[in-house]
This record gives sequence, structure tokens and C-alpha cells, in this order.
Amino acid sequence: MTAPGENRLSAIADDLATKGWSWQPGLLPETLTHALREELVARDAEADLEAAGIGREGEFQVDRSIRRTRITWFDGTTSAQKDFQIWSEGLRASLNRDLMLGLFDMEVCFAVYPPGGFYDRHLDSFAGARNRVISLVAYLNEDWDEARGGALAVWNEGASDEDAPVARIIPEPGGVMLMLSEAIPHAVEVTREKRLGLAGWWRVNQSGMDRIDPLS
Repeated sequence: MTAPGENRLSAIADDLATKGWSWQPGLLPETLTHALREELVARDAEADLEAAGIGREGEFQVDRSIRRTRITWFDGTTSAQKDFQIWSEGLRASLNRDLMLGLFDMEVCFAVYPPGGFYDRHLDSFAGARNRVISLVAYLNEDWDEARGGALAVWNEGASDEDAPVARIIPEPGGVMLMLSEAIPHAVEVTREKRLGLAGWWRVNQSGMDRIDPLS
């Protein structure tokens, strides 16, 4: 499995430090992209995915006017998931070294956007919550183009609801998007075809006098 080279890792760190997000086409190795795609397709065929919601814990709800997608969480038991964890560990170590983020562990889910699926503009974490610090999105379709929809719209930190996005990312296979979870608003535009991917979020260790990380 090919790990990102030092030049690529430095570019990611520079992007995150200067603008809060980094788009990296073809960053996920082709063999890993294929293995993850095969697992997701199989799980989707077995109806092993559930409607995704919004909010955390007591505020969680499924609102199809805001988000229309299906997800299933990684449990770390399959070869593809283990290989992804190994691959992403190199990214975590690099980001901690270059940006001193203290990234601790990662939660990951597969995501399928059916035709007509979307996710309105949002942040992945509330400011100061630290339950999600860096977001990672990887795209798993075999091919994709703009006509199929499903672009990822990205805004800079502090952008108003009236501001136009600064980027629209076409979900090309193997492409990886990284973002500051608490700072970068983003949205998934309506997709015209089934859109396959995964999303992961690194947290920091929040252990303290009355709390032990990771939570069970």
C-alpha cells in the first residue's frame, strides 16, 4: 500500500494551516479505493446501511430536508477497513508532527448518496467541542464527472450564508478532502447518480480527572 509522499504530506499541512482545507486528487491508493468500494457495494446490496441523521447524542435526528444519505460505521474487522486504518495512520502522524494537533483516534463511516441525495451546508463539529478536529472524505466511485452532480461545495472559515462557495469539488475516485471540522462549512450538492464514499473524523484525547478516552 502506497503511503503519501513527504511533498504531498507537506502540501496538505500547508493547506490546512493557511486556508483550513485541502483537496488531494488521487491520494487514496487505487488498490485500497477498489477494496473499499467492493465492501461498500456489497453492504449496500445487503441493505446494511441506515439513514444518516444530524446532531449528536440527545440532539440526533433524521431530517431528510437537510440530509439524504445512508451510512454504516467501520468496525475495523475487514481487510479493507484495516488497510484504510493503516494508511490513514500515516496521515495522522504527519499532521500531528507538522501542525501539532494532538489527533488521537478516528471514527469512520461508509456513505452512499442515492440519486437525489444531498447534505445541506454544515460544520462537522461545534466550535470548541473538540469531538471532531480534522475531517477526511474519500471518494470511491469507479469514475465521476460534473454532469452526475454530487459536488462538494466548500466555504472558507467565517463565510456567511450568502457567500458563494470558494470551491466545488468533483468527487473523483480516490480523491481525498481534508478540512478543519470546526471551521470549514461545506455541503454535498444533489447527486444524479449513486455516489459512494467514506467520511472520517479525527478527535483529540479528552481524558481528564473524570473521563477516560476513548469512550466505550
